[in-house]
Amino acid sequence: MRKVKINDLIGQKLTDKEKALRVWHNFHSRVLNNSNYANVTICEEWYVFSNFYNWYIDNYVAEWHLDKDILGGDEYSPSNCIFVPREVNQLFRVVPTSLSTGVAVNHKGYQAQATFDKKVHKFGTYPTIEEAHAAYVVGRKSYIYKLSQQYKAYPKLSAVLLQKSQ
Repeated sequence: MRKVKINDLIGQKLTDKEKALRVWHNFHSRVLNNSNYANVTICEEWYVFSNFYNWYIDNYVAEWHLDKDILGGDEYSPSNCIFVPREVNQLFRVVPTSLSTGVAVNHKGYQAQATFDKKVHKFGTYPTIEEAHAAYVVGRKSYIYKLSQQYKAYPKLSAVLLQKSQ
C-alpha cells in the first residue's frame, strides 16, 4: 500500500520552507516515479513534512544537494542523508559502463580515467581492463581524500569522505 505524504506546515511562514518543500517533493517523486529508484525507500518519519523540515533546517548548506548514498544507501532518512556539494554528489552516482567503471579503450590499450567536477582526469593506459580499473580506483580515492581536506569545515562530510578515501 502506498504511503501518504502529509504537509502539516501549510499556511505557516517559516524560514526556507519553500526550499525544503521542493527538496521533500523531489525525493518523494523520484522514489515514486523513477525506475532507477525502485529499491529506494523513505523512512516513515519523512512522510510528514514537519519532520523533514526540522531536519532540513538543522542540516542544509546553501546550494548543496541532498544525498542518501554516501552515508548509507537506499533510504531517505535522517541517518542516511547529508547535504553535499555537487562535485561530491556526482562522485557517488552509479553510471553504467560497457567495460568497467573508470575504463575506456584507446589506441594503446585501456585508459583509466574519471571526470571530477567537469574535468577529465587520466590515470594512465594499461594492457588489461583490470589494471586500468585498479588505477582508476586509486585515482578516485586520491581525489576523495583531497575533497575530505577541502571540506574540513564540515566535519560530518569530511569524515565520511576520509573514510571512503581509504
